[in-house]
Amino acid sequence: MNCTMPNGIKICYNSDGSGEPLVLIGGFGMTQGFWNLQVPALTARFRVITFDNRGAGKSTVPTTPFTLADMASDTVGLMDALKIESAHVFGVSMGGMIAQIMCLDYPDRIEKAVLGCTSHGGRHAVQPDPAVMAALAQAANPDLTPEEAARQIVPYLFSEDFFREDPERVEAFIRLSVEHFMSVEGAAGQMGALSSFNVERRLGEIRSPVLVVAGSKDRLMPPENARLLSDKIPDAALEIIHGAGHNFFFEKPEALNEILMDFFLTK
Repeated sequence: MNCTMPNGIKICYNSDGSGEPLVLIGGFGMTQGFWNLQVPALTARFRVITFDNRGAGKSTVPTTPFTLADMASDTVGLMDALKIESAHVFGVSMGGMIAQIMCLDYPDRIEKAVLGCTSHGGRHAVQPDPAVMAALAQAANPDLTPEEAARQIVPYLFSEDFFREDPERVEAFIRLSVEHFMSVEGAAGQMGALSSFNVERRLGEIRSPVLVVAGSKDRLMPPENARLLSDKIPDAALEIIHGAGHNFFFEKPEALNEILMDFFLTK
């Protein structure tokens, strides 16, 4: 792992493989370790950049509020440090929001973008069921251990079929979550950044080729949000992964990796 200092923030990253650069942007609390089912497949054709967003992993946990625009600037700063003029980008959940900002504010740095299990934010975004929101609030209880918090939220990250039929992989994800559990301060910072995100009115400005991907069984970010994005972004394509929940990148990695390869390699 290496680190660089865009915007005075330490961002820790890995660069694997060779070929056209592909930057993977994680969601809330995600670190590089959560991409372990994508990197080996994608490095066959790409130089894959993974990193810890500010607030998570080994990157800086700021003591003052920040925005998703700041996190987009971090990502571009990382590209600068790696002398990457432009790249393909794949962001999931919060990372998909960061990718939208990059498409809008740094269009020359984006070749193609895939927006996964995400939304444009604002009051017109489709919200999760109230029971899901209640579970999220309970998982944020600082009195819970990292494992208790992970077990509180993990049923809502996957489809019910996956959660019931593949307990070994569910447990593997819980172990991963505990290993990379973010601090209270980091969680508060990223949650604050999420709370102010809304680019709905600007989506028509995006000119990069965009693919929107969602799981059909996503309870955390209902797939209707993907349809809203694909309708509002000019010429955007839409791919729904049947039967997958929010964390489709962990639940159905082979299907996702094939989708990514097809989109990024098509000229």
